[in-house]
Amino acid sequence: MKGFTLIELLVVVLIIGILSSVALPQYQKAVEKSRISEAMTLVSAIGKAEELYFIANGEYARDIDKLDLDFPGERVNYYVNSLQTKHFACRPVGGPWQETEVLAVCNRLPRETVYAVVWLKGGGLACRWYNEKGKSYCKMFGPVTGNEVRMF
Repeated sequence: MKGFTLIELLVVVLIIGILSSVALPQYQKAVEKSRISEAMTLVSAIGKAEELYFIANGEYARDIDKLDLDFPGERVNYYVNSLQTKHFACRPVGGPWQETEVLAVCNRLPRETVYAVVWLKGGGLACRWYNEKGKSYCKMFGPVTGNEVRMF
């Protein structure tokens, strides 16, 4: 008689279950890492547009419509003047935010639940977290300083 016994099938299912339980968290980290890279690109565009606006007008813009910006998201009113993609709500700040001079911020959606990527005045990026899961994502990008990870 040809075929597999029940024990052989159970062993194979068990091995597949173990492999998937090991691979799934690594897959989720890789996906979130690519999303953080997306946020870095978006917040950099807003931050650089803020710096150009400052050079031209002597002040920072708090209204996203004042910036010369081609953004792939849709206009939403989370923060009065933010743009939203599938995973982030991004806006210009143009001033203090959590005791740091920040020009732009992209919050992971749902907003203020996991982490935010910010463009710092004078250039440079930082990742700030709202919970331990967000902290573990931010720590993938550099050294921890206080409640943020600096990414330069």
